[in-house]
Amino acid sequence: MLKRTIAITAVCALLALFAGCSGPAGNNPFREETLLDKNWGRSVETAKYNQIIDPEAGKNLAPVEGLDGKAAGFAMDKYENSFRKETKQESMSTTKAITQ
Repeated sequence: MLKRTIAITAVCALLALFAGCSGPAGNNPFREETLLDKNWGRSVETAKYNQIIDPEAGKNLAPVEGLDGKAAGFAMDKYENSFRKETKQESMSTTKAITQ
């Protein structure tokens, strides 16, 4: 009797495990949809769409117009430095103020 109860419990536990893990992560009702989920595959669709619009675009060897190297480098440096925290050093005085 005990072996039968253990076997039935083990089978029920395995069925519950497989049922919980069988569905894809996207069907989880307790998980909110993220921005990545909303835009999944958007870059591939955009690339495919652009190739359909202009299939000869890869043959165009003209340089791309935009920022020159110095301006782009300055913009990148400014962007990278925006994440650094500046530490302010407090001035320390070695003399005591005379109070009356």
